[in-house]
Amino acid sequence: MKTQPTRLLLAAVLLVFSAASLRAQEDASPFQVVRYEIDAELRPESHQLLAKARLEIRATQPVAAVNLLLNKNLKVERVLDGQGKPLVFEQAAGAESFTVNFPQTVAGGSSTTVSVEYGGVLDPALRPEQGPKLASIAPGQSYLLRESRWYPQGTNRWERYAMTLTVTVPEGETALASGRADAPTTSSGKARTVFRAAEPTLAGTLVAGRHEKLAPAVGAPIAFYLRALPAGYASGNADKASDILAFFSDRFGALTNASVAIVEAGDDSWEAYAAPNLLLLPPRQWSSSISPRLLARGLAAQWWAARISPATADDSWLGVGLARYCEAVYMEHAAGPAALEQVLEDLTITSLVDEAAAPIANAGRLAPFSPEFNSVARDKGAMVFQMLRVVMGDEPFNRLLSTYSQRFAGRAATIDEFERLAEEVHGQPLDYFFSEWLRSTGVPQFEIDWVIYRTQKGFRVSGQLKQQLEIFRMPIPVHVETEGPPVTQLVEVVGPRTDFSIETFGKPTKIEIDPDFTVLKYTPALRLRVAIARGESLFERGQYFEAAREYQRALEIKRNSSLAHYRLGETYFSQRNYQSSANTFREALNGDRDPAWTVVWSHIFLGKIFDISGQRERAVNEYRRALETKDDTQGALAEADKYLREPYRREERTIEQIERRD
Repeated sequence: MKTQPTRLLLAAVLLVFSAASLRAQEDASPFQVVRYEIDAELRPESHQLLAKARLEIRATQPVAAVNLLLNKNLKVERVLDGQGKPLVFEQAAGAESFTVNFPQTVAGGSSTTVSVEYGGVLDPALRPEQGPKLASIAPGQSYLLRESRWYPQGTNRWERYAMTLTVTVPEGETALASGRADAPTTSSGKARTVFRAAEPTLAGTLVAGRHEKLAPAVGAPIAFYLRALPAGYASGNADKASDILAFFSDRFGALTNASVAIVEAGDDSWEAYAAPNLLLLPPRQWSSSISPRLLARGLAAQWWAARISPATADDSWLGVGLARYCEAVYMEHAAGPAALEQVLEDLTITSLVDEAAAPIANAGRLAPFSPEFNSVARDKGAMVFQMLRVVMGDEPFNRLLSTYSQRFAGRAATIDEFERLAEEVHGQPLDYFFSEWLRSTGVPQFEIDWVIYRTQKGFRVSGQLKQQLEIFRMPIPVHVETEGPPVTQLVEVVGPRTDFSIETFGKPTKIEIDPDFTVLKYTPALRLRVAIARGESLFERGQYFEAAREYQRALEIKRNSSLAHYRLGETYFSQRNYQSSANTFREALNGDRDPAWTVVWSHIFLGKIFDISGQRERAVNEYRRALETKDDTQGALAEADKYLREPYRREERTIEQIERRD
């Protein structure tokens, strides 16, 4: 069954998936891994990984043992010290870590070497308890994301290190990883490639398969690696990807290694994945014209997670938030202010879905890449960069990002370091701004009172902006439509009440607070949309009762919201509560019909309900009414025509689907 239309996407940039298995808190560790030498062999036919990893560990304080994270499907066979002598280790069955004990305490400030021999099965049929797969080894298509912990790691997932990675795959397959690659060698039916990341970076992602390399031109910074998709999908996107990379290079400075491989790889349950020199897109994201927003946020990660990275999980805003905001920056460059406004509107909705989960500066409390993390660190984080731009002005803000990119190149950065740099560039204290938006939760909801006076030169709008946050301070755009030219003025809002006065030439006809979504805020209309977005997020996770509750809250805000009724009807349909579903789809048809596609899809779902209940004549009538709308949103007309010709039958769920959903 084709589901209608796609819900509001909550996953969007650098790493865009939920991974509850990554909940380990990144507390200050007594050691760091500063260098890896990994020799890994992928055996796709048996889904096996066989590997040896040599770790150079630097103790930041005296340590008698180290705890290293490792995928629970991998088993440690033995651990050796730098002289090849066995070390005692402990690995519990099903654990996601193991402990190595040293015969003597390693002094703080000194280094030691540990070699780990390990292996296991990473079968694509082994679904995770929550979220998509982070690792899979299969014939023709394998991927091992850094976050899957396919090699031993410390607890800080943002830790940078040098890496030499030697990969062996079946002959005929291509291996891709971060770092500079030596020419592959073949022997005995196997291909071997060495990747060298000499400087500390976020290396460790590996993809392999029967890919064909398609480069726009010799020496071009972009290359496409396609496995099963048409070659036109590379040529059709080459100019766009190159333009995005060139734009960011001009804005933030050229990358040391500017080449990026855009790869057909991964599982359709995640949206995109970026690593140094890599952008992985699953098949569903490809077309002859890939979304420029998707490409922009993926390629921006080459600066904000590869060139520079956050120091810890609590600093994640500097990576995921800035990469997400660069999507807006590029769209403004490529398509103008209206495109920027659309991105900011989307970010406003997704930011508010889970804004109260934690302050941005405490993102380490949230499971990495969970919906809450995405809403707080990534989407609200992107809006904070937009608001910093409003406070600083365009030129100083652009100079801040350029300076940040140059000054911190090749290392990790903290929020405190970025804040000091912002104040240096701005020339004024910004503690009030970062305190409000990074270290606390809460979003203002504005009200406005005004009166209009005639003046000798035209008109004056005098009024007061009110909001509920006691120490709030932020310049807020107030837009006045007039019978002549419109006027927009920044009003410096301080505290719960702020007076303002705006001069206009034409008579004012309408006054709006920040209609272009440049400041994160609530309005009654946004509360409706956020409630629906929360319901959509819960629905996607199979939490139908909680989703229905959010849709009911949306209907308390606006009783005739067709979208809220439609989503509620869809939820009842998934629960096979067909009577309630039919009633709610009727309410959607009788509502405000916003958005318009709710009409065609409500008729389609009503048709399906009548087919299920054996009322074929009534079902046919609904499918015909769907066709009469001529609205083909998300393939609606083909869907209606299909069931007009043959009755809809409820799709039977497989055991795997039942286990994943229930």
